[in-house]
Amino acid sequence: MEPAHLSQGRCQRIVEHLAHEVVLLGGDGSVLFGNEAARNAFGKDLDGGNFAELVIDTPNKPKRKLALAMRSNQWMPINLTIAKGAMKGVELHMRGRGFRGDDGKPELLLIGDRRRDEGFQQLRALIRNLNQELAKRQEANSVLERALDAESRLHRELIHRVKNNLALLNALISFRRRATNNDEVQEALNDLEMRVHAIRAVHDLLDQAGEIDRVQAGELIRALCHQLRQSVLPEHIDLRNELLDVSLSVDAATPLSLLVNELITNAAKHAFPDGQNGTVTVELKKNGVDKLEVSIADDGRGMAEGDREGSGSRIVTALAAQINGSLERKSSPGGTTWTFIFPHDWEEETSEAEGDQSEHASP
Repeated sequence: MEPAHLSQGRCQRIVEHLAHEVVLLGGDGSVLFGNEAARNAFGKDLDGGNFAELVIDTPNKPKRKLALAMRSNQWMPINLTIAKGAMKGVELHMRGRGFRGDDGKPELLLIGDRRRDEGFQQLRALIRNLNQELAKRQEANSVLERALDAESRLHRELIHRVKNNLALLNALISFRRRATNNDEVQEALNDLEMRVHAIRAVHDLLDQAGEIDRVQAGELIRALCHQLRQSVLPEHIDLRNELLDVSLSVDAATPLSLLVNELITNAAKHAFPDGQNGTVTVELKKNGVDKLEVSIADDGRGMAEGDREGSGSRIVTALAAQINGSLERKSSPGGTTWTFIFPHDWEEETSEAEGDQSEHASP
């Protein structure tokens, strides 16, 4: 069956009522035809006028593109800015293609390109939706950041209060110690006071650094050594330390602080009888790739197996087990060394202490 043919009149009526602008130009730029949509866009001057006068020659060179399209047999996108009428200044997206008229002369057919407008509108809608989603996520991030800041402030406030409460507890213990004349009670209260101070030292460092869950182990042990030097060590005992600067979690730092305090205190009490001069050395260093090692060594009288197995030894054993560490004691007539090795997460990068970081605690 042969396809039906449309009459010329019917074709003109169809084109006249298309929603898209349709304009036919002659080779000299004159308007040969414009449908209703085109007349509504370009105004009454469209009929029989010169099309170049109806558009503005913007930086995208539409008039030059019109000339190029007239010589091309491919559809070309052309953006035209209307120069006159009610739609003056409006940019119209069109496509143009050249062909030969009935008389063989070049002509140009322009058709409004709604697809380009629709694509642009879709892109704008997509960008708008993305911006809205971005704004929502930014607001959610802001809420989360504020919540984290509030939590951090609460943690720091809690640390500050715990530190102050421990200081108050120490003051009460000290007051009670001074109020008694019983030597055993005084010694027990003094030991308790130093243990509370060992815990407080961790919270002091957290408070000073503005941290909530990690402290520098070297700074912690140096602070303990300074406090012990000022409080329990007699003048004839020298206290030295060689310490690696490494970050520890509070869960590990608190038992470590208590353990170091206990072992230094024990050495001060038992290793140097009758005013014997001596030295206690505290070291903190790496042990392998995932462990730290703390040693407390004295050059005192040494101890026999089973000697000094009091509450202090039970305490340090329990503290070592609390952070999954191993505790070993070696003793000889030339002194006693306690070695504590425990796992470390290396959450923060560590650096070896420089030579000037080793401290000699002067009397």
